Amino acid sequence: MTEKCADCGKDLPVNSESSYCPKCDALLDKKFDLIEANLIVFKELSDAEIATLNKFDKADIVDLYLGLFDSYKEDGDFNEYECAILNKIKKVFNLTEKEIGSDKVVKFDESKITKKHKLLECIKCNKPVLKEDFVFCPYCGIRLK
Repeated sequence: MTEKCADCGKDLPVNSESSYCPKCDALLDKKFDLIEANLIVFKELSDAEIATLNKFDKADIVDLYLGLFDSYKEDGDFNEYECAILNKIKKVFNLTEKEIGSDKVVKFDESKITKKHKLLECIKCNKPVLKEDFVFCPYCGIRLK
């Protein structure tokens, strides 16, 4: 019996190690990269993005977590959104301290919220935006004051 691609249902090449055909595998890789970029910029993780990430091996999710950790750390102390994203990834994908390293586990101390980390609510779409990160709302594009 020939195995089928988990996404499109096409026959997989003989002895394929992947659950996806080459075309679907390439599309998934692009989606992964887009999700990673969105997590860096918007610091949000939707249910649809979680569903896409569930198609990847745990090692890929660990690499995503560690890449985000390093990216966020470059900007200094973690803000509440960065902590929330890292903790959500850790929880949703059952990442252990052993897998990510005990020095890469974030615990947010609210006393470290500085004035620059305060939220600004967009006047048009009412979504919360970190004012130090954006001049324009990343959701609707209006100029923030």
